[in-house]
Amino acid sequence: MKASCLCGGITFEITGALHSARYCHCANCRKFSGTGPAAWALAETAHLVMETARTPVTKYDSGGGLRAFCGACGSPLWYEPAGLPQFRGIPLGVLDEGVIPSPRMHVWTRSKPGWLSISDTLPQHETHP
Repeated sequence: MKASCLCGGITFEITGALHSARYCHCANCRKFSGTGPAAWALAETAHLVMETARTPVTKYDSGGGLRAFCGACGSPLWYEPAGLPQFRGIPLGVLDEGVIPSPRMHVWTRSKPGWLSISDTLPQHETHP
């Protein structure tokens, strides 16, 4: 799978499968993505291969892990969960090509904003299952 930021200064490939795709409604993911729920999946860290880094990758410790984003355009790139160095959370919106999994659940629904309605039939979890 190929992935990139908005300006194209950072490109990377995910050489293995993505799994555990979900919509996350926590405040950190909403702020990081700039949307209601953020759509994420997990990749093994060893399967994330940088291709181009013409702009810096900037990281922010949001508590519980590091959020990586493009230093030029600000696009979210991945999440590095603390205590789980073998995984990276990949925002589905950065994927350009490949088999992109559909989210299979909603997590942290107790944090979703009041204006957001969940209208699908996916399982909903108040926190992380």
